[in-house]
Amino acid sequence: MFNMWILNTCHWFILFICVNSFSCLIYLIYYGQLITSKCFDTFENEYDYIIVGSGTAGSVIAHRLATETNFTFIVLEAGGKGSPLFDIPVLGPMLHGSVYDWQLETTPQENACLAMNDKICKLPQGKIVGGSSKLNNMIHVRGNISHYVDWFQGKYTKGFIKQQFQFVEDNILHLDNIQYESELATAIVEAAKELGYSTIEEFNKGFRKSKVSQNKGKRWSTSDNLDISKHILTNALVEKVNIKDGIANGVTVFVSNKSHKIKAKRGVILSAGAYNTPKILELSGIGPKSVLDPLNIPVIKDLPVGFNLQDHIATGLDLVLFNKSLAVNPMNMLNPFNVHEYFVNGRGPLTTPGCEAIGFLSTKNDETPDLQFMVMPVGISADRGTHLKKSLGINETVWENYFVKAFDKHAATILPIILHPKSKGQVYINSNDPKMPPCVDPKYLSNNDDVITLIDGIKLVIKFVNTLPMKALGAHINPMHFPGCEEFVFFSDKYWECYVRHLTLTSYHPVGTCTMGPSSSSSVVDINFRVHGVESLFIADASVLPTLPSGNINAAIAMMASLFFETGIKLSNTYHRVNISLVCHKSDYIFENLQNVCLRKQHSR
Repeated sequence: MFNMWILNTCHWFILFICVNSFSCLIYLIYYGQLITSKCFDTFENEYDYIIVGSGTAGSVIAHRLATETNFTFIVLEAGGKGSPLFDIPVLGPMLHGSVYDWQLETTPQENACLAMNDKICKLPQGKIVGGSSKLNNMIHVRGNISHYVDWFQGKYTKGFIKQQFQFVEDNILHLDNIQYESELATAIVEAAKELGYSTIEEFNKGFRKSKVSQNKGKRWSTSDNLDISKHILTNALVEKVNIKDGIANGVTVFVSNKSHKIKAKRGVILSAGAYNTPKILELSGIGPKSVLDPLNIPVIKDLPVGFNLQDHIATGLDLVLFNKSLAVNPMNMLNPFNVHEYFVNGRGPLTTPGCEAIGFLSTKNDETPDLQFMVMPVGISADRGTHLKKSLGINETVWENYFVKAFDKHAATILPIILHPKSKGQVYINSNDPKMPPCVDPKYLSNNDDVITLIDGIKLVIKFVNTLPMKALGAHINPMHFPGCEEFVFFSDKYWECYVRHLTLTSYHPVGTCTMGPSSSSSVVDINFRVHGVESLFIADASVLPTLPSGNINAAIAMMASLFFETGIKLSNTYHRVNISLVCHKSDYIFENLQNVCLRKQHSR
């Protein structure tokens, strides 16, 4: 026992030094770049397009504008530029809660987040060039394509949307197989076979090892396509969209401690995400009258902005224990040989995406899955409380009486995730100060059907742990009673209900707050991404998705943003005060012959 205490103390000390050293480095990089940007970053007073947000969607749109047209544009990013060091995949969680995170959190929840401080769940969102794709698990999943057909009211066929995915995957994204995996990855796939699950092909029930957004072992985001110095203005907080006579003609942006107005000749494109896009709209006078009136914000258009918030909810941290360490563990990542392996060959444990395998299952024996598994070879107890405890907001009682007691084991996590939760929440502002964060009330687990699905998911996790491949690794379920649930019989449905209401986790997949649809009474944008009742204002990000994709959302957002470029921008130039003859598409077969003519026309405007 004493030897184990000494070992745990040594691990904690090493991790404490490494984590805090890297945290200091994060701040040095951020503030160094902030000072530099104030001295050297410049911008024009007017562009054809203004894109707000450099996340997956904004960067896809910017990339296609830059490579396929001669339009002028600027991407306004509230965060910093980041660093190549942040592209080391295993360091992604270190940005959670940092200056590169918006540091949003829920309002206190009635039915969930009970194991968190003040019943508040953290909501990491990237405040950095690349957005949340610089903080996520890099998992690429197309999802159920038939759902996307429904988003667009049947305007596009499944075949057409598949083509859009293929175009993005071939021309915009960079995808790869995981470069390093623990024993758990193979064991879970073999366990799935033992239980009768097949290998995933596009979207069927089954399991596979993760396909990730990486390039030679490094994290890869759509923003990596862009010339940051030319197209992106960092540390630029958009305060509102400027609207006159029902037409969006620019934005007010806070840069270098001063508000500036930048004009947009053709359109403003909001790609700030499911939390910040509704915030910007409401600050601009677009949103529910009940929200805007108390703040004395003149209502330009009364639309259901901020409603229909949905998120993939998960549970099960450190639920699976092993008697010995797996190949992916903190001490292995600090091994100098593995550091060399990463920087020289782009391989080794530092390339781990966090999630080694994914699976899609049905708790109701239907053909359509309602649950996703994300298989992660380490738990939050792995860093001995040096970072992950704080970034998740786990309260001290739960930490000491549950997670600390797993220190003498190797903890792993198989997250059961609800693909289509029935609980829906709201995002809204309660201040007209643009620097104040929006209020986020996701109402997690307010619909009891979601609780039942998660309980069924945990039962499936237990079923997997009891398979021969998992038993061969020494896997077993954490035997500790979860704090706050001691009154319930261990492993009973009442116990698991208590467990999931305490240990409620976001998958960082918020959507729906500016939902797409045909009617302004029930949606914010039409199926061409145009804000109802406001010309030249578009939204292209996760906020427009009416429902959650069936899986990790990054791929769907990239596809949707590319589709917006194909339809929203071209349609806007056809119908919104723009002479279509001035649009110079580089992909056009006559581009080479007309390039000079187009450029002369553009400069003469």
